[in-house]
Amino acid sequence: MPIYSKDWRDPGDRWIKTNGGWEKEKIAGCLNFSDNLEDPEPDGPDPLSLLTRRGSRGELVPQPHCRIYTRNTKEVAGFNGLGETLMKLDFINAVRDIRRFRYICKLLDLLITQKLSTLSGGAQKMLFGMLEEVAHEVTRSQQNVHLLHHLLQELRKRLEDYLWGNKLGSTILWEQHSRKLRNINAIATTIQIREAGDDIHPTLQEVPEECIREILRRLDNHNDIRSAGEAYSVMAKVSKEKSIWRQLCRFHWTPAQIEYIIQLHRELRVQKNWQQVYDRLRRTYGLREEYPEKLCLCRNCSCMFWESYGHPCRNDQGYTAASDDEQQEQQQQQEEQQQQQQEQQLEEVKPPDIIYVTITPQQFLKYFHL
Repeated sequence: MPIYSKDWRDPGDRWIKTNGGWEKEKIAGCLNFSDNLEDPEPDGPDPLSLLTRRGSRGELVPQPHCRIYTRNTKEVAGFNGLGETLMKLDFINAVRDIRRFRYICKLLDLLITQKLSTLSGGAQKMLFGMLEEVAHEVTRSQQNVHLLHHLLQELRKRLEDYLWGNKLGSTILWEQHSRKLRNINAIATTIQIREAGDDIHPTLQEVPEECIREILRRLDNHNDIRSAGEAYSVMAKVSKEKSIWRQLCRFHWTPAQIEYIIQLHRELRVQKNWQQVYDRLRRTYGLREEYPEKLCLCRNCSCMFWESYGHPCRNDQGYTAASDDEQQEQQQQQEEQQQQQQEQQLEEVKPPDIIYVTITPQQFLKYFHL
């Protein structure tokens, strides 16, 4: 039987034209945030979308967050769009944050090397936009140039492999990608590391050997240590010390894993060379990935957010978007619990329940149908 009225299954999304193309109105509303937050309408948007934070200039800006479907039910078949999620979590602007830079570069590396052939048009636009922002950030900070060249090299290699036939998307879309890729290549080729002037002291050669040793101990990658050893003679000598490589092994692996590899290879038992131990461990177990900041997923509301911004529906003090009566009841319950704890004189205090978990770039991609 034909349906003449509006289908009840229609999501009701409205599309508006932006500088980057057509976007859903609810997504564009997250990007173009209005300052009128004082008296929200009772039938207005979800309370999560009204939460804000203070920007660098003290202005109100929306807190990047995105609700995702972690499992399907009989009533709802959830689907998570990668491009929409990257836009809501403000990945392009997050590149400028030094704490999130390595996390985003790792995610770009996974998308380029493993998922490039399955990305939608919106996700492709976000990928090239993030890569362009990475190029600008590397130019500004004069750091992580090798990461930018690695991403561009992998992207060129994958485009040659995948695009032997029809391109992944419309012709107009790939014309935009080609222009952006040429722009990124132009930025990468013009990057020049600015050397310090002769009047700036102390220089690297004037730094004491003890300070050089402490600097190398804070590096978490073997390539960085070996590259630093090529700078000058003192760094070359310190980079070969056993203590540097022993500490690096203990950072990435447990004592049981280290002992297993040493006992497994006879040459390591006879003469314990920590560089060789590190290489054996790296090939067997891989490296431990550490990021200054990660994405988090709330176990309660399935909301994804950046760790430094805090939970979008509950802040550090445990505030929730509840009514005044509910807050008073919660305060009374907390006071009663505190009194009971004081009366019982508990020796051990249980830590608060963790309502969110951190997500690695590999785990992040598992929530999307790629």
